[in-house]
Amino acid sequence: MKPIVKKFAARFAVPEFVLPYLRSFVSERDMDMVVRLEGQRCSASEIALRMGCPAEEIEEFLKECYVGKLLNREELKGEMVYWAADFYERLDYLCKFNEGYRTLNQELLQALDKWCYEIYAEKMAPYLKALQNGEPVERAPETFELPENLEELLKSVREIRLVPCNCRKLAGCGKPTETCLSFDDSITDRTLGRALTRGEAKEIILTAHREGLMHQVNSDWRINGPAWLCNCCACCCYPTRLAQEKGTKGVFPVVQYAARQDLGLCTHCGACTKRCNFSAFYYGETEIVVKGKARRKVVFDPQKCWGCGSCIDVCPSEAITIDSMSVTEEDLR
Repeated sequence: MKPIVKKFAARFAVPEFVLPYLRSFVSERDMDMVVRLEGQRCSASEIALRMGCPAEEIEEFLKECYVGKLLNREELKGEMVYWAADFYERLDYLCKFNEGYRTLNQELLQALDKWCYEIYAEKMAPYLKALQNGEPVERAPETFELPENLEELLKSVREIRLVPCNCRKLAGCGKPTETCLSFDDSITDRTLGRALTRGEAKEIILTAHREGLMHQVNSDWRINGPAWLCNCCACCCYPTRLAQEKGTKGVFPVVQYAARQDLGLCTHCGACTKRCNFSAFYYGETEIVVKGKARRKVVFDPQKCWGCGSCIDVCPSEAITIDSMSVTEEDLR
């Protein structure tokens, strides 16, 4: 291994399994710059000096590095300073915006998803612990919102920005990825993604819903305004995967709704079993006769329901309804 690769890997927190494929993620110049920063915060002029290039040339390069999540930056005493990001941040950018990312070999993609999820879970551990202990947190936890309420949500925002879903870009279940929306003050980088009108955002949400995606929003959106809306699936979505793994349903995410099955109307067609993200609707072991034909009986387990609302409009006999649960204002904060 070249010395620069070894130094870069240490500075940029690159996992060992990525090293044979490192050129797919960074260039030689990228590595050289990170190594020369030596873990310090430097101005553009200092970086130009360290890299031995003209100041006007370095400005454009630093802009590219910031957008591409090789560098972080902030204004300090009236001057912009830069410091190295890490591989976790770089991967988040590449999986969403690099067209060649999904062409990497499948084994590597699976390893990246596993590694990235583990880092995410580690970063989220203090937040989940605080939520479970009823301690104050910086942001409200997620909740699932029904499609019928999302037009109200969109009308309450000034600005909407679309970015691809990093969870599905990493896990790759095949469902749409152009689905994640940020709003107003939560939009921190206008160089990425694209601006949407309310009409465009509504169509994206409806398309996502037809594809069986759930709609996850900050639970305090009616109190403090919408910050983001993720159209997600249980198999890829990192927050939902984490909630299932840690058993935090009700706290993270907050549960507002619950499905109800009317057995008198149910034809046991099984449409809900294909749509439900949490297997709350499933085929049982017994059969039932419907209009002279034997069908496997569809069973509903309310304990498995997360209240995401994906099932309600897929039932052709309208045998599924969604009930509001008793959620306090404190739960939504």
